[in-house]
Amino acid sequence: MPSFGNLLLLCIVILLLLTSCGKTENIQPFFVNPLDNQTCLKRDLTKLIGQAKNSIDIAIYSFSRKDILNCLLSAKKRGVKIRVVTEGETYNDPQYSPFYKTMQKAGIPIRFNSNDRSLMHNKFIVIDRERVWTGSANITTTDMTVNTNDCFLISEKAVAEAYTLEFEQMFELNRWAGTKHDNNDELFLIDGKRVEIYFAPSDEPESQILKVIGSATQSIHIAMFYLTNDKIYKALKCAIERGVEVKGIFDERGASDNNSEALRLVRSGNGVIDALSGLVHHKFCIIDKKIVIAGSANWSRSAMNRNDENIIIIYSPEIALAYLSHWNRLYEDSASIYPASANKLPPAPPRLTCHHYNQKSGCIRIEWNTAQDAAEGYRIYRAERKGGPYNLLKEMTKKEAEGSQDYKKIGKIDGIEGSYYAHYDDYQVKPNVTYYYVVATLVGNVESKYSDEYSKEADFME
Repeated sequence: MPSFGNLLLLCIVILLLLTSCGKTENIQPFFVNPLDNQTCLKRDLTKLIGQAKNSIDIAIYSFSRKDILNCLLSAKKRGVKIRVVTEGETYNDPQYSPFYKTMQKAGIPIRFNSNDRSLMHNKFIVIDRERVWTGSANITTTDMTVNTNDCFLISEKAVAEAYTLEFEQMFELNRWAGTKHDNNDELFLIDGKRVEIYFAPSDEPESQILKVIGSATQSIHIAMFYLTNDKIYKALKCAIERGVEVKGIFDERGASDNNSEALRLVRSGNGVIDALSGLVHHKFCIIDKKIVIAGSANWSRSAMNRNDENIIIIYSPEIALAYLSHWNRLYEDSASIYPASANKLPPAPPRLTCHHYNQKSGCIRIEWNTAQDAAEGYRIYRAERKGGPYNLLKEMTKKEAEGSQDYKKIGKIDGIEGSYYAHYDDYQVKPNVTYYYVVATLVGNVESKYSDEYSKEADFME
């Protein structure tokens, strides 16, 4: 019989394994989770770029991070060879073009896809042809703060070689989308784990995703921005019919798309619409709690058959556990807000977030989701210490809140309201003071309980 000391040691080892976030030596997952108001994505990405010695190849759909740009410029100055491929429409977009032009001015060459029928939608970075950073996140402030995203860092030369070959088809040979060749290895063994990598459209990733979904025997957990691919939906429906538990978290903007298959899953009780003010920008699912499908590709026909994308399939219970933990956090939040409590009187308060992006210094932007049909208005409260006391900052009708949105309201589709991103800008803030905000919904004079508290320090940039 093992001694008490040995049992204690075994418990400690098990605890360390369970709290390691699914990391292994050569495959590390990272998540952006605005619910917890924290992310290490920016820190780890700047660290990775700072470690580059010889080369950095970047394939990115959109780029607007000044801190990452500065890291690249520093790498360029110390002699690192940097190359970039991007999408033509974002290269020419005023929101992103200054960042690309700054790179070019510093001597960093950029190639972009100019085909109107396809997108260069990849998000990957190859460092020194030894490590690859890839996932759902663009190098933008929204994707690294308010949108929920996932990424991998894979340290394996063979994987880096596969991504480099894909990169050079675009950069060196000017081959995009359907003009590319299938010239890369697709099966790898990393830390004893099977890893499959597919590039769209040349590697036909749709068939691989269908195969893995078809292998599910117990559960499928999905987090997806766009699900419009009817073949994948039919595969999910077949899984449900054979007794597999299928649950999805779908972005409200993506689910409001006219071609959305996500709404069918929501209506059948197999999915929920998110309650975040930002986007559920994920493109992942977890099969039987042991396989993860992730990458840059939404589950759409265009992503699978037309765009430049990359999809990674990892067979690892440890990594699946990390993804499932992140998924559970999002699902609990979504299920508590919408649709279960959307029409209770008063409705549950929406999810609140605060940040500075796209705003001048000395302002805190407060954002929330306005999907509850029964809500007639909102009250925003602020305190200067955690837990209050709170003072009323602003009362808004639902019409005023919807009028503040950065994007036009899509309208109801199948009973789900396509509204998001209502916001209020608080300019009554002092430097270096942390403020605490909550929001409540109103139905007539009946007020809901406060939302979860969200804090933000006022930022006065010079």
